[in-house]
Amino acid sequence: MSLTNDATSVTRILVLARVVNRLGGFGMGFLGLRLGRDLGVDLALVGSLLAAFGMCTIPSRVLGGVLANRFGARFALVAGLLASGGAQAVIGLGRSVPVVVAGVVALGLAYEVVEPATQSLIAEGVPPQRRASSYALLWAAVSVAGVVAGAVAALVLRWGVGTLFLTDAATSVAAATVVATLLPTVGARQGPPHWRGAVSRRLLAWTGVGCVYATLLMVVVFMLPLAVDAAGYRPSLTGWLLATSAGAALATQRLVARREQRWPSAGMLVGGYVVLALGLLLWSAGSIPALVVGAALEGASGALLLGTQQAIASRLAPPGGAATVMTVYGLSWGVGTVVAPLVGAPLLARGTGALWLTCAAIAAILAIAHSLYAVLHRLRSPLDLAVGRGRPSDAVGCARAPSIADQSGSGPARPTR
Repeated sequence: MSLTNDATSVTRILVLARVVNRLGGFGMGFLGLRLGRDLGVDLALVGSLLAAFGMCTIPSRVLGGVLANRFGARFALVAGLLASGGAQAVIGLGRSVPVVVAGVVALGLAYEVVEPATQSLIAEGVPPQRRASSYALLWAAVSVAGVVAGAVAALVLRWGVGTLFLTDAATSVAAATVVATLLPTVGARQGPPHWRGAVSRRLLAWTGVGCVYATLLMVVVFMLPLAVDAAGYRPSLTGWLLATSAGAALATQRLVARREQRWPSAGMLVGGYVVLALGLLLWSAGSIPALVVGAALEGASGALLLGTQQAIASRLAPPGGAATVMTVYGLSWGVGTVVAPLVGAPLLARGTGALWLTCAAIAAILAIAHSLYAVLHRLRSPLDLAVGRGRPSDAVGCARAPSIADQSGSGPARPTR
């Protein structure tokens, strides 16, 4: 796949499609309320059903990688968006638990199909010196749409959670139309993805780290609406908190974009986890001011963490293997989506304070772990150079994948997920 000559136009089309889709894209976070509040499903069963949704996203991600490799990015994007829209319509229109559960399963199977195509188009098609700015443009545009989406969610929720899912369905179909109409046919391969050549021990290790963060973030996605409801606030407050989070993400992204060449990725990761821990700590207080400030910090942490992690993953790809590498790394989100409701629901049953304090502690542990890794890497590098096991500037490719501490030269990128 080669998009070098059309990198700017392709990135703009992806931005437009993801913005249109994002305008109604807060439905997933309200699956718990749709099942629990609207249909009377108890909290324990809600957790199990959300875990089933997460389990379905794992084959969904793999399917997305296969479709992108075999039929091209446009086909994978259109198919994934249309399937997601249909599943969200079922969830929104369903009036019984079996029908809505069927929609939840279908949404899980379709939800991640678009991700390998989106990420590989930028990772493989954009020259390395422009890749960070392309990811930054995508992240910034989606964050802007997220601000509007939070307000839309807050307004639409007055007519019920089901209406929000119908809004999501409409924007998914609109985004599919944008892709089908504007995106050229690129990235098609006649053959299966090159799994063996693209999967390395470094990629698997980095995917394991990603599983921890993905679980933490999906706890926020799934449990925030339930926690706000448990605290006695209206569901519309969640929409405003999500809008606050998205606005903070945009503001932080603009700061990072100006200084990305100066800030090493290790520092970006540590700072992001510290900010996230502080935001979750504030959420444990439970008051509206604490929830608002905590939402701003949570959004800011995403601008520091999400793009940096995916940028590191993209640099582990051999030539032609971006879709496969991003598929493998993206499985961390499937794992996180499965684990999050299984651990989040029991914690929420003990109280919102227990939920957010536990999450804050995990974020703090991740910050400490990344700090220690960066220090150990710096101490080890001179010894490796002295005995001939490394050199000051290794090429980023399949011969040697960069470690966290190696990323300071090119700066972080900020894709959606």
